Amino acid sequence: MWRFAVRRLLFIPIIGITISAFTFVLLRVVPGDPATIMCGMQCTEVERANIREVLGLDRPIVVQYFDWMGDVLTGDLGTTYYGGQEVLGEVVRRLPISFEIMFLTLLFGGTFGITFGILSAVMRNSPLDYAVRTFAVFGQSIPEFFLLVLLIVIPSMLWNYAAPVGGYVSLWEDPWTNFRMFVPPTLVLGVGHAAGLMRLVRGTLLEVLRSDYVRTATAKGLHPRAVILRHAFRNTLAPVLTVLTFTLGTAFSGSVILERVMSIDGLGNFFFQSVLARDLPVVQFTVLYAALIVVGINLLQDISYAFVDPRVRFR
Repeated sequence: MWRFAVRRLLFIPIIGITISAFTFVLLRVVPGDPATIMCGMQCTEVERANIREVLGLDRPIVVQYFDWMGDVLTGDLGTTYYGGQEVLGEVVRRLPISFEIMFLTLLFGGTFGITFGILSAVMRNSPLDYAVRTFAVFGQSIPEFFLLVLLIVIPSMLWNYAAPVGGYVSLWEDPWTNFRMFVPPTLVLGVGHAAGLMRLVRGTLLEVLRSDYVRTATAKGLHPRAVILRHAFRNTLAPVLTVLTFTLGTAFSGSVILERVMSIDGLGNFFFQSVLARDLPVVQFTVLYAALIVVGINLLQDISYAFVDPRVRFR
């Protein structure tokens, strides 16, 4: 078990270096010159060359990469091309916003998906089961950005209600405003995650409920709730964990959409604007950070399998 965890940990630096190198090279070979974007089309070639020299873009790509990686390892992420702010400070300031969005999205999606997936399997072919299956199909079919736009437009047209848009109010500063700002849109984002999870839990649990040990537990007189939660559902946790960890990776893209639609100055919106402006230090670190988070989550997923399924410990 521990050997497996150590082996996976040793791969994290290799994956981080590979992804960072690929991103670094890709950002420099795609069309678009940061110097031209910064000074505009009116600049002369001499002015663009001066900007490239100041930014260090005139050096060989290999030299640029190793200089940047050395700075990252020492905690120096550089400064933004526009404004000259420290990248680390800008990222740290926006992290709580994106983390709150991702946490609430996963909380709502996981809670509703698992709960209604279990109810749909237990009450198979009931009106609730048909309603859950219909909701799951529509939830996976409708784009998230479309639902978020409807969340803004429909209340304003029907009830003259405008959700808080722009800025950020922390939970500790004003809980009610924070609730109005984040809970409705994260509920909408959670719909897509819950829909896929409902279908997975329902299908897996139906298969487990046909197993011999479930029939034996029922024949021995165990309470149906104990049979489902203690015996049947436990054996569906492995695929559920896989989907939940995958959802953690996709939750960042959901936060980008939400922050753009709601004009929230979070990490996702910051990343999106930096991509458009070719602000290379911000894009490079954000991609590296997201990649390491996903790799770390996958490591926790593999380790958690040993606790969910004891057979994994002896493989």
